[in-house]
Amino acid sequence: MRMTLEVFDDVTLTDAAGHPLSAIQLKQHVSQTSLTDKSVDLWKTIRVWLETPSLAAADGPMLTLVTTSPVQAGSAASLLGIDDAERNVAEALTLLDAASVTGSVATKQGRNAWTQAPSSVRASLLTRMRVLGEQASVGELDVLLDAELAPFVPAKHVAEYRARLWGWWDSRAVLILRQNRSVAGGGSVSAAELYDRMQYIRDDFRVDALVVDFTLDFDDEEVAAGHDEHFVDQLRLVEVGPGTLRNAVVDYLRAYAHTTKWVQNGDLFDDELERYESALKDEWSRRFDEMLEDLESDGVTDPHARAIRGRELFRTLGQSAQVTIRSEFDVPFHARGTRHSIANDGEYGWHPDFEQLLAGVLSGAQE
Repeated sequence: MRMTLEVFDDVTLTDAAGHPLSAIQLKQHVSQTSLTDKSVDLWKTIRVWLETPSLAAADGPMLTLVTTSPVQAGSAASLLGIDDAERNVAEALTLLDAASVTGSVATKQGRNAWTQAPSSVRASLLTRMRVLGEQASVGELDVLLDAELAPFVPAKHVAEYRARLWGWWDSRAVLILRQNRSVAGGGSVSAAELYDRMQYIRDDFRVDALVVDFTLDFDDEEVAAGHDEHFVDQLRLVEVGPGTLRNAVVDYLRAYAHTTKWVQNGDLFDDELERYESALKDEWSRRFDEMLEDLESDGVTDPHARAIRGRELFRTLGQSAQVTIRSEFDVPFHARGTRHSIANDGEYGWHPDFEQLLAGVLSGAQE
């Protein structure tokens, strides 16, 4: 099954060949004015259905009018609900025939389409028609969706799961609407595609997962403030460029924000964080000692050359995937940013002579 937008109707469910199975008109109103036999929404909907051959056909799809408005008791719409025991197509047909005789200018086209249609077409239309009143407004959808998603992810992640699903759907809906203008039959999305996307996003929220917010960004003011951190002084010693320095600050801010959120949410425990930082320090210490050995063996004493070796160490560690916070976690920015946090304390650095060169700064960081 596939879904189209603004092709046959506002929303249409189709088969694999693109034939409509169910067409849905959506109406939202701020006011609570009832849907009556004289309502513009009703007659506009009827006109759309009658003027669309595949929807007006006797063997056409189910037709549904969904509105946030209440349905007036005793109206034709009230006799066309989803409860078979309360449906009365014959009476609804009589009421609409009577209502089509006179009405406002806004309903004229719909009423004309109704009176000009053969009686068999009108009867067929109402037989397939369902009216759902007092349905949820757009503002209530998040609450309803959260209830549907709750069984699939831990409760603390439902809102974030929903937000990411909405993000995918928004972009997918825009693509469908654009394809309507360029693709024969219009664009569509399949139920399988939606299911696969839900599974894909859900995997990021499994019990042992650390959820990454890839939309997290920082403005120029926040990045500028990050340049005051002590690890920036260390990076300047190894002569990195402005672009690399900015990226390092962003990595640091992202890692700090994520780690804080994980700990607060209970996704990450303090002892895990301690073991992770300890492993990063061990890797760093070993690589640093190897660098010092090479410098001594090569007799490198030139300050610039030693800075270059420190920059090489910075890049090597930045590309290392040897240590991750969890076995299946493969987001590089976090390890890079956490190393910057470690460098802030002054015990570890990249330049072979960082302790001597930044003695005053680092002693203040360690106090």
